[in-house]
Amino acid sequence: MRKSLFYLSSFWILFACSQKEANENFTGNFSFSYTLDTVHINSLGTFFFLNNGLSGSTLSEDSRYLYTYNRPKLRLDIIDLEELNLKDTLSFDIEGPKGVGSLSVLQINLTDSGKLHFATFEGIREFDAEGNLLKIHNWDTDEAISSQLGQDQMISFLGEFSRDGSNFYGTYSAFGRAANTMADGLAIINMETSKLKTVEVPALKALKEYEINFEVDGLSTTSGDQYFLSISNQKLIISQSSINGVSVYDLQQDSLLVYSYETELLPARKPGNFPRRANSMEAFEEAMNEKSKEPYFGSFLYSEKDQLYYRVSFTKAINGSEELVWNGILSVFDENFKLLYEEEGLGRYSGKTFIRDGKIYRFINLEDEMAFEILTPVIN
Repeated sequence: MRKSLFYLSSFWILFACSQKEANENFTGNFSFSYTLDTVHINSLGTFFFLNNGLSGSTLSEDSRYLYTYNRPKLRLDIIDLEELNLKDTLSFDIEGPKGVGSLSVLQINLTDSGKLHFATFEGIREFDAEGNLLKIHNWDTDEAISSQLGQDQMISFLGEFSRDGSNFYGTYSAFGRAANTMADGLAIINMETSKLKTVEVPALKALKEYEINFEVDGLSTTSGDQYFLSISNQKLIISQSSINGVSVYDLQQDSLLVYSYETELLPARKPGNFPRRANSMEAFEEAMNEKSKEPYFGSFLYSEKDQLYYRVSFTKAINGSEELVWNGILSVFDENFKLLYEEEGLGRYSGKTFIRDGKIYRFINLEDEMAFEILTPVIN
C-alpha cells in the first residue's frame, strides 16, 4: 500500500491508497453475520409525522431517546427506544419566544446541556431544554464569521455540533448552499470565539462531476449527489454518494486522511453514463432515470460498542421482467477504515439509519405507523 504525504495550508493531508480486493482476501479472522428484526413504536394515540422519513432526527447522548421534528404539529417528538413508545413532546410556534420560523426544520442537534439547534434554510435556531428561543445563528450576517470567508463562499447550516455545543462542524462552498449537495471542504466554527477554520476536501469535487443541469426559458435547476458528514472519535467523517471512499479529518492531529475502495461488489465510483445537461423536462427526467440506475454509496455509521464502521450502498439492475431491482450491500470497516467484510443481499435498504448499542436501526413506515428494522451484527 503506497502512501503519499503532502503539506497543504495549515494541516497535513495524507492520501491512503485504494483497497482493491476480493471478498476472500478480507481479514481472515473476522467472521460476520447478522439478524433482522422489526419493532413498532407505540404513539400512545399521538400523530407522528413520517412523510420526511425522520430525516434530520437525532439521538440523545445515551442513545435511548430519538428526537424527531413533527412539522405539521410544530412539535418535537421524543421517542423512547427502550420502551418503544412516545416519551414526551415539546411544542413550538412559528414566531415568538418559541418560534421555529416559517421554513421547515431540516436537522436537529442536541447538546449535553439539553440545548437544541434547529437548522433551516434561513439559519440555525438555538433553544434551551424547555424550547425557548435563545439565538438565531446565520453565518451570512455574522460579520465576525463571514469576514473570515473567501469571496462568494458560503457555510452550510446543516452540520454537527460538539456535545458541549462549543463547536459547529459543517461545510463551505463557493457554489451556494443547497442542503447537502454542495461542498468544497469543512468549516469548523468555534461558537465562543467565532474563529473559523476551513479544510479543503479534494474528494468533494466529485459532487460537481455528477450534477445534472436543467435550463429552459431562463430558469435553471441542478440535481446533484449527496455528501454525508458525521463525527466520531474526534474525527470528522465525510463521504459522498458518488465515490466509494471516505475522507477523515482528525481534529486533534489536524490531518486529513483519504481512503478509496474497489471490490467485486462495488466499483470505485459511479460510471457517470448519463447526460449532464437537459433542455426539456422530459430530457431532465430521462437523465435522472439513467443516473438512478448507477451505484449509490451510503454514509458511514460508527458503532462505539464494536469499534467498527458500517455502510450500506446500493447497486441496481433490470431483471427479466424489466423491473428495477435494488441490491443493498453492507460494508464493514475497522477504526482505521480498513475494509473487513462486504456482503450483498439487503435489498432496498433505504431510509433513516443510526447505530444504537451496536445495532443498526432503520426507520420503516408500516401503514403510517413508526417502526424500525434492527440489524444485529454477530461478530467473532
